[in-house]
Amino acid sequence: MRLFKDHVEKLLGQPMVMIYKPGAAGVIAGAYVKESKPDGYTLFISSNTSLVSSMVTRKADFTLDDFTPICTLTLSPIIFAVKKDSPYKTFKDFTEAATTKKLKYGTTAALSATQLIVEAIGRQEGFQAIHVPIAGGAKAMATVLGGHVDMAGVSPTGIESQLRILAVVLQNRWEAYPDVPTLKELGYPIGPEVYFSLYAPKGTPKEIVDRIHGAYTRVLAEHREEITKRAKGINQIARVLGPEELGKMSRDSYDFVKTMVSKIQAPVN
Repeated sequence: MRLFKDHVEKLLGQPMVMIYKPGAAGVIAGAYVKESKPDGYTLFISSNTSLVSSMVTRKADFTLDDFTPICTLTLSPIIFAVKKDSPYKTFKDFTEAATTKKLKYGTTAALSATQLIVEAIGRQEGFQAIHVPIAGGAKAMATVLGGHVDMAGVSPTGIESQLRILAVVLQNRWEAYPDVPTLKELGYPIGPEVYFSLYAPKGTPKEIVDRIHGAYTRVLAEHREEITKRAKGINQIARVLGPEELGKMSRDSYDFVKTMVSKIQAPVN
């Protein structure tokens, strides 16, 4: 959000105040926005995967129908990484080994999109690795470095240079690591891309949604070099997609998460 903030404020002529509502994996923040006036002055910043996970796994008192999608802001790659001296040189090496050994992998949370992706791959390839939830991407990577888990699936944190990256969850290869294949290339066309995005309360007029979306589109076009550089510094890819694309992406993410949670018979918190 802060990548765009100063420029969008000037364009809209309105200050943008960050209000943090932590807790319950986004449920508290989502409920706050749901109950706000649909006038364009209260928006919800969330990733599409976090938003739907809170609905499926946390008994959130809202659904996708309670929000109006506005636009994406950044695409956040997910990487799968092992120690540099790991015997697993490729992602296929890991999946093949997992069919005969009880390998461990870490993610940042139980029932995260990353865990569900590995669970889906396991069902495709015939293995069930042991999931270890670890609070924070950097800690997850440190757990790999310490040999406590065989692989981590996380968003980049800056220390991945100490690891070997086996695959990335993106539709196309990431320019930061052009030699690393995507899961799709490897035959796993599963799992949603993670976009940090803007949503408004249900009923927000189309002209307001279009104005806010248009402001972000224009700011990225006019300040692309600056925003792209700053996004790269925090391991993000600046990309503004509109309401229809975000809406479809959110629905697809919901379907994936709900299906996979059901398959692993996970209890609802």
